[in-house]
Amino acid sequence: MDWTKGYAASWEVQRVNQDTWADDGSIDGVGSISVSRSMDDSVRLLETASMELEGGIEAGWHRIYMLADQGGVEKVPICTMLFEQIKSRTDHGRVASSRGRSVLQPAADVEMPRGGYTPSGIDAARWVRDLIAACVPAPITVDGSFSLAEDYTHSPGTSLLKAAWDVLDAGGFCMRINGLGEVEIGPLPTEPALFLDKAHAGLLVPGVDDDFDISEVPNRYIAVFDDEVYEAVNENPESAVSFQGRGRWVDAKVDTSPTPLSGESRQAYVERKLKEASTVERKFSYTREYWPGVCPYDVVRATLADNGIEGELRVISSNISKDHGAVVSEVAGLEVRL
Repeated sequence: MDWTKGYAASWEVQRVNQDTWADDGSIDGVGSISVSRSMDDSVRLLETASMELEGGIEAGWHRIYMLADQGGVEKVPICTMLFEQIKSRTDHGRVASSRGRSVLQPAADVEMPRGGYTPSGIDAARWVRDLIAACVPAPITVDGSFSLAEDYTHSPGTSLLKAAWDVLDAGGFCMRINGLGEVEIGPLPTEPALFLDKAHAGLLVPGVDDDFDISEVPNRYIAVFDDEVYEAVNENPESAVSFQGRGRWVDAKVDTSPTPLSGESRQAYVERKLKEASTVERKFSYTREYWPGVCPYDVVRATLADNGIEGELRVISSNISKDHGAVVSEVAGLEVRL
């Protein structure tokens, strides 16, 4: 399948057997479909969806496919979610609107036990897998490992999902969800999932927005370990956001729950956290044609400076809409260290 060329498309929705995670019978009468993905929301469920069907839908796990025809049909899984009907209307037949929830939703609905913590020294990536696997029915795989230098106690009222993200963030890992609804845990991707270059320029719809705001970037980071305070500062005169560059201090929120990595000193921890807080995303917003397998945290390598987009970008959010094919509205960020 050459995604840079035209194709005809139809759409299919399959029920999913929760026990086997396999397709379990198709549903007729599919109308509009919209799939939203984001790594930028507070809960980081990573994806949601909405869908209209004639006659309604039974609550449960469903998988949406696009069938792309280019002289031969390729069946592409777009998403797998928990769909529930939220409203309906009758106008020459009954049309139901349903909402799709991420496979991670069950982990957002359950809280950590009081006093729950992540032990230091263990394989933290697999600890996260086991944590969410207790309630998430989807297959979960792990690539790579890391450990924490100190035990991390989760605050009362913390959901399993937030606890998982707190630990993954500490290790520079992430979760991704593919079209089959499978959860993948691993380091942030470094290899491009999509190229926006001359060979793929036809994927990009003209009109790119460029947003670069450095007004809230801190130049001081403070962490409290027990009763000891550690501090990292940016006093680089060549940095636009340093104390010298601004003429004033801009503090990050005081870190009262530091989570250094195994072997990382406390001072090294605050230095690393300041560097992370001083890395700003220059956000590019654009519309493109569909390319399979691209999701939040993935890398887009763009070399179309004349079209207003260039750099090693990371996908922040996207929205896929059912059309003759699939149209994608996307926001991707270029990391700029200040």
